[in-house]
Amino acid sequence: MVKVMDRRGVRHRGKPKDAPEFLPSHRGDDKGRQKFGLPTPTFHLICFLVGLAVVFGIIVYVEKQLPTPLMVEDEANNPGRFIAERAKNTLVNLTNIGPRVTGSYENEVLAVNFLKNAISLTMQSAKPIHKIEVDFQKISGSFPLTFLDGMTHVYHDVQNVIVKIGSLKGSDHSILMNCHFDTVSDSPGGSDDGASCVLMLEILRLLSQADKPLVHNLVLLFNGAEENFMQASHGFITKHKWAKEIRAVVNLESCGAGGREVMFQSGPNHPWLMRIYSENVGYPFASSLAQEIFQSGFIPGDTDYRIFRDFGGVPGLDFAWYLNGYVYHTKNDNAAHVPLGSLQRTGDNMVALVSGLLSAEELSNTSKHKEGRIVFFDFLGAFIMFWSLHAGDFLNVITLALSMYSMMSNMKEAINRGLSQKQYLKQLLSCAGTALQSWLLSLFVAVALALSLTALGRTMSWYARPIWIIFLYVLPSLIFPMILLLYKAQKQRKVVVSPWTLFQLYYDSYQLVWSIMLLLSTLFRVQSGFIPLFWVIFPTIGNLIRIKVFQHWRDWKWLLLHATMMFLPFVQCAYMTLNAVQLFIPIMGRTGAANNGELILAVLCTVMFCLLFSYIIPIILLVRNPKQVLTLLISIFVGSILALIFTPLGFPYSGDPASLAQQRFAILHAERSFHDIKGDLINRETGFWIVDLDINSPHTVRGIVPEMDRIQPVTTDCDKYLYCGMPYFIPILSFIWKTHWVEAPPISVPINTTFNILSREKLSQSVQRLTFNVTGPDHMGLMISPVKEAELLRWSILEEPPLAGPKWKGRETYFVYFSYADKPKAWVFSLDLRVPEGWNEAVVDIALTSHFVHGPHQQSQPFKDLVRQFPAWTTVTGWQSTYKSFIY
Repeated sequence: MVKVMDRRGVRHRGKPKDAPEFLPSHRGDDKGRQKFGLPTPTFHLICFLVGLAVVFGIIVYVEKQLPTPLMVEDEANNPGRFIAERAKNTLVNLTNIGPRVTGSYENEVLAVNFLKNAISLTMQSAKPIHKIEVDFQKISGSFPLTFLDGMTHVYHDVQNVIVKIGSLKGSDHSILMNCHFDTVSDSPGGSDDGASCVLMLEILRLLSQADKPLVHNLVLLFNGAEENFMQASHGFITKHKWAKEIRAVVNLESCGAGGREVMFQSGPNHPWLMRIYSENVGYPFASSLAQEIFQSGFIPGDTDYRIFRDFGGVPGLDFAWYLNGYVYHTKNDNAAHVPLGSLQRTGDNMVALVSGLLSAEELSNTSKHKEGRIVFFDFLGAFIMFWSLHAGDFLNVITLALSMYSMMSNMKEAINRGLSQKQYLKQLLSCAGTALQSWLLSLFVAVALALSLTALGRTMSWYARPIWIIFLYVLPSLIFPMILLLYKAQKQRKVVVSPWTLFQLYYDSYQLVWSIMLLLSTLFRVQSGFIPLFWVIFPTIGNLIRIKVFQHWRDWKWLLLHATMMFLPFVQCAYMTLNAVQLFIPIMGRTGAANNGELILAVLCTVMFCLLFSYIIPIILLVRNPKQVLTLLISIFVGSILALIFTPLGFPYSGDPASLAQQRFAILHAERSFHDIKGDLINRETGFWIVDLDINSPHTVRGIVPEMDRIQPVTTDCDKYLYCGMPYFIPILSFIWKTHWVEAPPISVPINTTFNILSREKLSQSVQRLTFNVTGPDHMGLMISPVKEAELLRWSILEEPPLAGPKWKGRETYFVYFSYADKPKAWVFSLDLRVPEGWNEAVVDIALTSHFVHGPHQQSQPFKDLVRQFPAWTTVTGWQSTYKSFIY
């Protein structure tokens, strides 16, 4: 006689060994069920979920830990170490200059002199075995940039301060380290990018005191026009005498004040850079997932790394701080918000990295070591793992083969118990379908909730209090998949007898879904394919261990094995998910009112956490009383929504200096004038142009700022005039198009902006050349749109074909960003347009904007009076500007 189980897992004597486990349901005796193994007590799952919360808390705590900063008094006991306090003192002195906008006295004179003096002091105390050279570059140029909506740059006299340190015998190979000392308007640039510059000054001091000469050279580029969209770095890499000896670049940037610097761009195609990084830095933090997100354009930003890569063909590593992005590009980006621990961590890492690069043998012939793209990530901040995409292909294929083998082994096990292969595959595919449906259900709930909160005017509660994300979007990512699985399981239990077998089917179904993702990431060469790799390889190993070693486990031991195998991938992916959330939350405060930040974050969080909870959801099938668990979770979910709606806890902003999370406003005091085809002025008006930077703008300050009660949306002008007839500083109309206008007193500017046509000549029967003369301040924008019948063939601005932007009324548009770092001069340019033969009508619409982004005339008195009315939980930046439109 043998023992077999009926369809409910009850053991009976006398039945055939292969009696099927998948049969129509009927009750068995409880005594038999106890022998089989009862489902998990409800309390165990609740403890498990609490444990997950604890794991998240530990990850957050560990992620925020920074090394103990070294003070100047510690220097004697720490020779050759980076001293954070000295760097912080230097940063305080640099930021005391104030905002350093390209073209301003603060940037072009005071900041340059500050750097000169700091470098001079280092040179005076340098050991004689080192050769230090300094060069001051003032450069002009032009180039196209496919950033945002696309633009063409024309720049004049931007400055670079460049230092080269090497041995007395010299080398033909150099590493470039880059920062920028200029800032956006109104910001002292403590983190962006003053901290990087003082880090480089301290690194220069350390290297100049080294007892051994450097194998290769280190070129330190302090560039003065990055916030002008990477103009100074372009001037260096395309025209400076040292540019040809640059073999690799280390770029230092910031979109937040402190935390850990993330290495988010590498290469391209130079894995030796990652090897040196992984072997030398003490606190690694890197991800090819971050690289793919950044390079996709999803994050509205760019760095000088792009210029060195695209215009210089130089590989490198791109680093940035990103925590506390609330102060980024605001008046609060000061030295006080830059932690000493962040300076110490980044300083230690950069000293180690640069030292490793300067002695790398690959530097002598970098082209020889160009080997293709790589997959890379840090494991919980402890060490770096990386491999080439080709090696990844091999690893992925092996993992997929093992995954298929493990699932086939489970199928054979079920067949041995009397289930046909067709039945097993049908159930497996059904479970996989349910898994996908559960993700879609969660996404639907998140979208519905986000839209409901938008309709109620209760959006972005998580902006100042990120914990709201747990209640709004993390809990539903658990609740609704569990509900759907339980509902589907009720039907499946008519066929599938054992809850353990049903659990195994769902376990395999998630493994199947992740295996498909891994296959797709392999086929499409996705560098973040290591994420599905995690979620396939560990469950596969768990499956194989259970099948080969613990085949008869059907109790808490099985769950223990399951939890053990899922622990590492869960912790690693939770770590990456939390980093992503911390990055995206502040960004939602500057994506524009036309982009629903609540909806965007709802979708992002739901997708990330649904994937993260993949192998946790099926545990609900083993719980003795799942209704208790779901009732608890749903009560927390509903209660939190009610608290958000009916209490002040849902207010999204904070003006507390200890935890700033201010609502951003960009307001331009603007004069707009419009001319007809004869050149006659047909309309002129002045007002405040309010650029709505998040979904809550501008209604949050209505009733507080009187002018906001009179504002009108800018809509009809978008059809009449280029760029809505508004003085856009850069081409961002495609995602910041929701703006408002209110009448205001006239502007008061010291320089008149003029736009005149110098000549109009026919180059042929179908080509006209229009030549123009422009005068104005040191920051201007030019928008061009030929009529539908015309085509812009070329222009004198660049030799390359004109770079087009988004269409306007079916017509091409072009945006030119023009700047002077020295005294503005007249700008003369020409356009060659193809038109139909005999064409005597207008051929092009042109708009010219001017921006007074620094100096005593930056802000008018009416503007200052307006800003004073804004509450402490807001931060306002702005300047005077003009917009003039013409038809030719």
